[in-house]
Amino acid sequence: MKTVTQTMRYRQALILYANKYGVTKAAIRYKTNRQYIYRWKKRYDGTLQSLADRSHRPNSHPNQHTESELKLISDM
Repeated sequence: MKTVTQTMRYRQALILYANKYGVTKAAIRYKTNRQYIYRWKKRYDGTLQSLADRSHRPNSHPNQHTESELKLISDM
């Protein structure tokens, strides 16, 4: 993802304010909880792209067809 969204800029401003004045004051000012700030501070590496949302797609599914089953289905 190469776009910079308003949400990512908001998170960056939140982190910079928290670094300067503390997490509690940042949580009060931005009307959010401290855990939210700690989560984004942990992920932030200095770039806006690190503040982008990650995919919510699962890595696997317990009832997923195997490769051999998929081949049998496509051969029908």
